[in-house]
Amino acid sequence: MKIAYLLKVRPDLEDIIPDDVEALRIQAGDDGLYSDEDLVKLQDVEAFVIGMEPVNEQILAAAPRLRIVQRLGVGYETLDLEATARRNIPACNIEGVNKEAVAEHAMMFILVLAKQFVPAQAYTQAADWLSARRLTLSSFEIKGKTLGIIGFGNTGSSLAKRAHAFEMDILYNDLREVNADLASQLGARSVDKAVLLAESDFVSISTDLNECSRGMIDAAALAKMQPHASLVCCARGGVVDELALAAALTDGTIAAAAVDVFETEPIRPDNPLIGIDNCLLTSHVAGVASDTTARTWAWAHDNVRAFLLRGERPRWIRNG
Repeated sequence: MKIAYLLKVRPDLEDIIPDDVEALRIQAGDDGLYSDEDLVKLQDVEAFVIGMEPVNEQILAAAPRLRIVQRLGVGYETLDLEATARRNIPACNIEGVNKEAVAEHAMMFILVLAKQFVPAQAYTQAADWLSARRLTLSSFEIKGKTLGIIGFGNTGSSLAKRAHAFEMDILYNDLREVNADLASQLGARSVDKAVLLAESDFVSISTDLNECSRGMIDAAALAKMQPHASLVCCARGGVVDELALAAALTDGTIAAAAVDVFETEPIRPDNPLIGIDNCLLTSHVAGVASDTTARTWAWAHDNVRAFLLRGERPRWIRNG
């Protein structure tokens, strides 16, 4: 089977392509479009396996034999679902494949913020023992603290399990139906978003990026949070208004934030969150630990094989 990999961030791609794949690599430019030189290579491609590259009308028109589009991960906001559906091409993600890794990353953020880990490490590495010890005046236990989770799906509920183990109180908000039995087991309470923002010591974002969630955490939402509270986002870039968050962190509206995803990726040097001491940043790695990545890669190719080679209906279709 011939697969075009639409990826920018896998320099080791040639080392991990399965033996049964004839592969080529395509990348979009900064404008989201593909070069004519790359498009002419797609005439006999049967599948796209994509990271965060766009699957748009331009590239679909250049691949007349394309039969399936497979996303390496959960989010699928870069897929033109209508354009793929018009061509009867299933567009698939991999639901829940990295929920544990993302939940662990969010829990790490919570602990790192609570324990003042980053400045403690810096002071201790500089042999500034007194300054490192003074951080205990602002560090705290998370037992009994309230975690508010916006989005109680696969990742949000996985984070709740971890927070429950630390004896945190859990609030959640979700527009969709959730696993009510699990929520009950964890003592998690459903509240409206305004209550969650106002009552939580930590607010963690676990939503998809969609019309309802884009820009959801804006200046007004941040103003509802308590001054000692922290924001954690391992969801999708675009859910948080980065300029508003930068302002809230610098003017004391909230105490701290930890962010793994950004409106523009790779992160740009002029991103407003860079250089803010009370903001931890990681480079969209929450869901791509080594074992998680191996599982994602395997499940994606298994889904493509099932459809192309065995004629089975693919899993996780998002456009029909």
